[in-house]
Amino acid sequence: MTWSFSKNRLFRQCPRKWFFKAIYAEPRSKDPRRREAYVLSKLQSIYAWRGQVVDSTLGNFVIGELNANRLPNLADALAQAKRLFEMQKEFGLKHRVREPEMSVIEAGPAFAAFSKIEVGESITDEEFQHAWDDVETALRNVWKLDDLRARLRAGKYRVAQRNLLFEHCGAKVRAVPDVIVFFPDAPPLIVDWKVHTFGMRDYADQLATYALALTRTIPHADFPSATRRFRPHDVELLEAQLLLGSVRVHALQEEDIHTAEERIAESIVALQLACDGKSSSELRLEDFPTARNPQTCQSCPYQKLCWD
Repeated sequence: MTWSFSKNRLFRQCPRKWFFKAIYAEPRSKDPRRREAYVLSKLQSIYAWRGQVVDSTLGNFVIGELNANRLPNLADALAQAKRLFEMQKEFGLKHRVREPEMSVIEAGPAFAAFSKIEVGESITDEEFQHAWDDVETALRNVWKLDDLRARLRAGKYRVAQRNLLFEHCGAKVRAVPDVIVFFPDAPPLIVDWKVHTFGMRDYADQLATYALALTRTIPHADFPSATRRFRPHDVELLEAQLLLGSVRVHALQEEDIHTAEERIAESIVALQLACDGKSSSELRLEDFPTARNPQTCQSCPYQKLCWD
């Protein structure tokens, strides 16, 4: 079993929805229902998609330029984002996710799948323009956050969207921070990009999980050898709310780490009890209850599989 912050949130929302996404969905399966679950798992709202465009631009272009000892400029970042935006918009409007054998790997950076197109609705030019306006605002705000950009530049090496795995309570815990910045003689920095209109939610739990993962994972080959000598509460944690143009600092204490460990453990135990000792191949749809809130069902991409 592999636990992650996002899968835990999904399980708490609806155990059956978790089953479809985490267990059942399979792009290469000969079972058409499992292939269907994979397709449905990739559907996004325009709101979620535009945040993904920002993440990709920052992770691939901005961090790539910094690691090449070049200072990225805003005009180039916006141009990169616009190319990605238009490429994914075209792919998504053609609903190419429904092509036989299509997968995220097959499509590469062009991949996008829109929930509205799946249900036969159109996406207006105004919706796409609003999405692009948010992308542009988010990127422009990065260039206004001078202290954040200084911290990114000060690092010796940076990695974006890297899988971190560690063992906890008989399960693997998986975390994928947006950016990790390593310094020659200081604890690492983790930056989490958020592209939310209001930014009301606090992500301290998620960032604490990232700190745990970074200090307990088996380091990747390109990680500095000293990474594991730091403790989770040594790691610098920044939550960048890019539509608001603000940065939240999350300073962890030892008790925060214990709380995070307990929270993860409780969630893992809940998942283990729900699976009742069965392997992934033995689990069935009927093993998992549906959501209690009807509104969860209304927005769920797996409605037709679940109700069938």
